[in-house]
Amino acid sequence: MGANQSNLSNTGYDYVVAVTQDSINASLEQYLYQGLPEVTLCYTYDANNNPVATDFATLVANAGNTNPFDVPDGTASSDPRVQNLNNAAFAFAIKARLGVPPKVKNLPPILALNPGQSNVTYTLMFAEFMATELVFGPRESITWVNQSQPSGTSWTFSGAVDLNFQDTSFTTLPSGVQARLKDPGDFSVQQLYYDLNSSDLEQGFQFSNVPSNSALNTFMTADFIDTYWKHLGTGAEVLGYGAQQVAGNPGPLAVTDVNFFTPDAVGGNGAPLTLNYLCAANGDPLPDTTHAGFGWNWVDAGEVSQYDGVAALNRNTLARYLDGVAPPGCDSLASYVPQNCFTPWVKVTYEGGIEIEVDYSWNMTGGQAPTVTYPATGSTILSYSYQSPTAEDDAGLDGSAGEMKLSSSFNLDVSVEGNQLVIVQHLVVWTYTRYLATSASGNIVDKQITDTYTIGVDDHGQLAVSLQSSVPVDHSETPGANGFLNFWADVNSLASDVKTWAQNFAATSLHDIPVSLVQDFVFPGGGTFSFLDAKFSDNQDLVSHITYADVS
Repeated sequence: MGANQSNLSNTGYDYVVAVTQDSINASLEQYLYQGLPEVTLCYTYDANNNPVATDFATLVANAGNTNPFDVPDGTASSDPRVQNLNNAAFAFAIKARLGVPPKVKNLPPILALNPGQSNVTYTLMFAEFMATELVFGPRESITWVNQSQPSGTSWTFSGAVDLNFQDTSFTTLPSGVQARLKDPGDFSVQQLYYDLNSSDLEQGFQFSNVPSNSALNTFMTADFIDTYWKHLGTGAEVLGYGAQQVAGNPGPLAVTDVNFFTPDAVGGNGAPLTLNYLCAANGDPLPDTTHAGFGWNWVDAGEVSQYDGVAALNRNTLARYLDGVAPPGCDSLASYVPQNCFTPWVKVTYEGGIEIEVDYSWNMTGGQAPTVTYPATGSTILSYSYQSPTAEDDAGLDGSAGEMKLSSSFNLDVSVEGNQLVIVQHLVVWTYTRYLATSASGNIVDKQITDTYTIGVDDHGQLAVSLQSSVPVDHSETPGANGFLNFWADVNSLASDVKTWAQNFAATSLHDIPVSLVQDFVFPGGGTFSFLDAKFSDNQDLVSHITYADVS
């Protein structure tokens, strides 16, 4: 069943993006195909025999214009070039360019997911890598090392990266660092790569292609990644995007917190593991993601070749967006519904005279607050209801001359099923009017409008909403008009007056819901993914299968 089982209201997450391991790796390989800029790092020994960073050109000059990268591997320690480098206190030098090594057919996965964890195994790759080093051994022996990644091979440099943004090792980081790492970056592989390479998250890296007991190996396992990025400058700029504070994330649905987790695959049908972006929106608290199991697979085994993953929006989050929790400037039902919630007022005055005369006055004031509910289950995701108090007044002894009552009610329900969103609104205005012993009552306004929208995906892979139909139904009545004609021969029917007034009053507030209300919503991540479909799950979450857009 896959994404059809999505039930995020039971988890507390506002929005989830789940992408398969294969799709992440394919996108990362595409992104890194050309490689990142080349960096040359050079270290010499200080007076305490500790390696310190040194300008490469300065080293070459101090070593009698000896370029360490030009000295072949295994050159004898007696060679003048090796002696020149030793005299210049040379330790090691690296020439590296992160990326995908060319002409390698079977690359190891850049990212390997671990089920039931936020830790991932990250394998860093080089488009080019060359390392030189003076290795000192017993009896003052010197070995010259000059190794390059051979063409058609991939040297491994891997370790665990903890992507749990709720543990203490993360929450104790400076706030600015946390914000840069948590910025979903439109869920791009660039942002994910930025996180994987952050020294704030690394742990346990091992590099097995240089002597294990050397200063170079110590540097590679402890300091290389951080030094590489610092040498390039701002990592975000190098990767082609700008990491911004989470609080500045724009859009109708602002992702304001995020964590990562890989749920266990459910069942034995071979469903792929997925890296899940667990998101909170619009300032909501993010639930504890110590073990964020869902009980369903986002992508079934038979869908792996079709989709890279799934985006899912909590039914309650969508309802709150429509209600008006969305950022300022976005249309919402919260600003529309109160226009149809009226408090009535009536006044009945005895005027006297040979023929008993009674004056009737009435009015309604809109802008009242309805009751708003978010049903936990069922097709209705948002409901408004309002019932006014009944305004009433009478005139004459014990009200014998005349009486009037006026009340109103308004209901609006948003329901979803399949690929349709339906908004039904119903306005009723009821009156009772009596003159002497003659009375009449009825719904002088009884109007219902049903707007049905179809939700899909356009040619650009973005959410598209169209109004399929808008059906008005009018059951308004003129209660007992003929009876009222007997009240006064020289005036219009009171019932007709009340109806005409009420109909005109309602006409200014009751109208079909504009498509822009729904159409303004976009799935977060539209700059990274193409959305392939859009429908509501069996539990009314809005879900869509996704593929990565071009990340070259």
